[in-house]
Amino acid sequence: MTRSGELRVIRGGPPAPRHDFHGMIGRSPAMRAVYERIERFSALPIPVLVLGETGTGKEMVAQAIRELSGADRRYVPVNCAAIAKDLFESELFGHEPGAFTGAIRRHAGILAQADGGILFLDEVGELPLATQAKLLRVLESGEYRPVGGEQARRASFRLVAATNQDLALRVEQGTFRLDLLHRLGAARIVVPPLRERAEDVPAMAEEFLRRIREARGWGPAWFSPEAAALLRGAGWGGNVRELRNVVEAAAAVAPAGCIEADHLREFLPGAGGPAAPGALPTLAEILRTAERSAIQEALRRAEGNRDRAAALLGVSVATLYRRLSGRREGAA
Repeated sequence: MTRSGELRVIRGGPPAPRHDFHGMIGRSPAMRAVYERIERFSALPIPVLVLGETGTGKEMVAQAIRELSGADRRYVPVNCAAIAKDLFESELFGHEPGAFTGAIRRHAGILAQADGGILFLDEVGELPLATQAKLLRVLESGEYRPVGGEQARRASFRLVAATNQDLALRVEQGTFRLDLLHRLGAARIVVPPLRERAEDVPAMAEEFLRRIREARGWGPAWFSPEAAALLRGAGWGGNVRELRNVVEAAAAVAPAGCIEADHLREFLPGAGGPAAPGALPTLAEILRTAERSAIQEALRRAEGNRDRAAALLGVSVATLYRRLSGRREGAA
């Protein structure tokens, strides 16, 4: 990394250009392809199926579709995995009084709430087969009948469904209807896992850190070059959700100034976390920990001003920058 590039990271520098698309961060080729599909499908009144691993941000795709098709449109998100199977039809289509034990008043249901807006069905693979058949009928005719009701009602909504499951496999297993898959899957958007777009990780981590600091009323913070490299090289099995959680945890243990690689390792599986119980830290580790604590305290007292922090520590500003980057005098 060049000297100018290194100082930009260490000092924070001017904010990097924003690389977001309706809240989704990243300009890798994989994400640009996702954005292109979102824009294309937003203009079409057809269902959209969003596929991707857990934590990749599938709901953000649904929200982007909503914004592009009219930000004032009603948005009704539903987690199908959180609804008991015997309550699906009542929750989705509503029910009339007396439809079943305990139904003492009319319940409008999710479809009525989503009328004129966008319905987001997350974990759509969890829909019971009987409910799948009725949902397909709604998508084809625009009509549905509440549980216990005699008259059909109409609902006009844009459906966005999402899942991390292989629905084709579910069809082979007999737990998902092929006709519903055909109806949902004509327009597909696959959100890539974070490990396939590592170039997006630094920008995402910086944005998460900025939001966390602002929400807590803390001053600015930044990642050292070593920390940025560690973030980019991590496996991120939990995808964007895991990255956000790691950044939040690291920000908590390093509440001022530079976030070092050591702040991150504690929260990254396989990245050299805490030593085994009973193991003694090396002298070098003890010295690094003490130095880091002193620097963080000085930065806290100086409210993030590195010139003042250097004066409090009795070192030059250049020395402080070197220590923040993890280098020592004489290092290349």
